Amino acid sequence: MQTFTQKLLTSLLLLSLTFISGSLFADQLIMKNGDIITGNISKVADDKVFIEPSYADEYSIDIAEVASMKAEQEFDVEFTDGSILNAQFDLAADGQQIIIVDGTPKNLILTDLAEATEPEAYYDRDSHVDINITANGGNTDSRNTLIFADTRLRLGDHRHLGEITFRRDETDGTSTKKQDLLNYQYNWIFNDPWYTGITATYERDPIRDLSHRYTLGALFGRDILDNASKFLTISFGVGFSDEKIGLVSNSGSVGLWNLKYEQDLLDGDISFYHNDNLTYQFYGDNNAIFKSNTGFQFDLIDDIYAKISLRYDYETKPAQGAFKDDTTFAIGVGAEF
Repeated sequence: MQTFTQKLLTSLLLLSLTFISGSLFADQLIMKNGDIITGNISKVADDKVFIEPSYADEYSIDIAEVASMKAEQEFDVEFTDGSILNAQFDLAADGQQIIIVDGTPKNLILTDLAEATEPEAYYDRDSHVDINITANGGNTDSRNTLIFADTRLRLGDHRHLGEITFRRDETDGTSTKKQDLLNYQYNWIFNDPWYTGITATYERDPIRDLSHRYTLGALFGRDILDNASKFLTISFGVGFSDEKIGLVSNSGSVGLWNLKYEQDLLDGDISFYHNDNLTYQFYGDNNAIFKSNTGFQFDLIDDIYAKISLRYDYETKPAQGAFKDDTTFAIGVGAEF
């Protein structure tokens, strides 16, 4: 039987081996000044390497200050000449920087890197709920409520996006806005970054005499930017729309345009976004319907954030008595889950 001292020494040895193995297998940044930083390297973007040590939150280091780096996981590596490889960062026997591509080592100059990101998982989901409520009392009683929710789901080469906008405005007890807007879009990425898909939209706003507007269309698009800090995609297509404004019902073919742009700022603590879409109706009065949503999102704590947004809607041929444009500035909070 082992004595207490033997058991203690065995436990300490196992603990030491665990710690040493963890250190050995941690990613490493070897700096030009000789320092070595260990942790988890998550990406290379905007001429910076992002690493999360065990003793601190993730931070970035200028790649110009890095002599070499070593990482256990593979990355989607894009070079300044536009070429893309799936590779692992490693060091040669003489300490020089290399990458491992399909088991074959290749020399690498870090300044030739445009970006390196972890390969996208087969399944990925991102959901948000934003709440904006403004109430004023006194000479004028008013209440403005804007609730927005979205879900993005990716399954391999298939992307789904759902959005719901619920807006109610009231002044001195009289409703001035009752908008319900639902959007759904499906993308099939058949040849990255190119995709095709479908889109469906439903909108109603009885204050503007819009009883309903249904739109169904087919899309063709391309992801212009898609990395850890920036995303830009555009798409266009054709479809069919049916609507009832006042007592008049119309339906026919439409042309479609969509743009979505997102960019992280200050290491992701702030993000900027801009979305817009245009629907042109080839029937009736040839109405052109433009909607945009632009704003900033500020991380507060965990998955809670503050949001500032500016929404702009415009129609060339609105309902009789309605304005062509509608602008909404909103400040609120939201949650990501």
